[in-house]
Amino acid sequence: MIKKFLNKNNNNSTSDTEANSIKRQSYLLPGVLVTTLFFLWGFSYGLLDTLNKHFRNVLDISTTQSTYMQVAYFGAYFVMSIPASLISKRFGYKRAMIFGLLLYVIGALCFYPSAIYLSFGGFVGSLFVIASGLSTLETCANTYIAIIGSRERASFRINAAQAFNGLASTIAPIVASYAFFGGTEDSGSKSLDSVKWTYIGVACGVFAIAVLFCFVNIPEVDEEALMAQDSEASGEIIRRASIYSPHLLLGALAQFMYVGAQVSVASMFMFYTSEVGHMPDSRGSIILSVGMACFTVGRFLSALLLKKFRPDHLMAIFATGAIIADVFVIAMKTPATSYALLVVVFFESIMFPTIFALGTKDLGRNHKRGSALIIMGVSGGAVLPPIQAVVHDHSNVNISYVIPLIAFCFVLFYSLVGCKWIKYTDDIPAGVDQKDVLSIEDEKPAVIQTEHKQTVAF
Repeated sequence: MIKKFLNKNNNNSTSDTEANSIKRQSYLLPGVLVTTLFFLWGFSYGLLDTLNKHFRNVLDISTTQSTYMQVAYFGAYFVMSIPASLISKRFGYKRAMIFGLLLYVIGALCFYPSAIYLSFGGFVGSLFVIASGLSTLETCANTYIAIIGSRERASFRINAAQAFNGLASTIAPIVASYAFFGGTEDSGSKSLDSVKWTYIGVACGVFAIAVLFCFVNIPEVDEEALMAQDSEASGEIIRRASIYSPHLLLGALAQFMYVGAQVSVASMFMFYTSEVGHMPDSRGSIILSVGMACFTVGRFLSALLLKKFRPDHLMAIFATGAIIADVFVIAMKTPATSYALLVVVFFESIMFPTIFALGTKDLGRNHKRGSALIIMGVSGGAVLPPIQAVVHDHSNVNISYVIPLIAFCFVLFYSLVGCKWIKYTDDIPAGVDQKDVLSIEDEKPAVIQTEHKQTVAF
């Protein structure tokens, strides 16, 4: 299926013929509106981790069973990323985003009957529908933010937009602490009324945003035209990366490993604070929220640092920090080491948006399909947490953090090596007219001469 998708014709039936003449300044307002979507999936993800622990208390499920929610939530990204890309190519970014929002609403409403019947399977199915909508939103929104500005600032833009994702993830556990636990230690109630009404409120809010998007102007984007603008502005020829380029494929794997690590750290966070830190669930939820605040600070800080430093270098530093902090989490067994998890979460902050930007660099008209592959990597959140849960059940929570440690090591490898391994196509580069091409031969270096008499080999 993936190979067929990769070989699909590149023509975009929804590209507006006026897109070539649209200047990037006109994308400011749409970019701001699309950034609000980052808040939505951050809030949803922030609720998930506290919901995980609450279901275990109320429904008497095992640690391994509780990770089924992660499997459904992040597995939806594997299922929906490519369809979301095809929807955006066929119907445009705006309609695809509205479709994703409506899926979110439907999934949230399904929490109502699931809560009434105390059906864990119903909750898992509802989360899958929600995540299908979020997958559509992430595929479209990350791509849109990445390509509406200069290619050199793509990492900065995505990190800045993703900071609002972190902000929502900070707020959500606080809301969950009071909504699910009443702000105190668990009362022992077997009711899920708080969950039911929380998600009804979420559904209403998301539906209002979907209605808003129906009336705002979200201009379509011609990726090739924007690459041509970059080429014209910089005076250099920008080569188009192949959809089979190792930097993209390794980027998808790096995203798989990173998201798996992030979800593993978060899903076991409250188990760690409970078993090692000896904290009640309500306090553990607050500490988790502090962790997400550290994550948000890391997002804003990394966005600022990216104005001065190369994204691959900065991510390598953050990955090294996460590895060192994770080693402390594994090796130490004192209540104070619960706070080492906050350091791990802080250093995670740069990874998702930077991997996305590096992995989709110079894809041009292949950007939608390449973005779908990177977002498919989010499915790592469905694979690594169950593995960590099994390790936890058969050993202890400290040892289970070896799983995210391995993932962080791969992210470090991608920062240092993988992102630089780019394979370019033998297509005519964006911004170069057919008449300016002297020679192009399959699988051989070609020489392209522009009107400015510049000669570039690739």
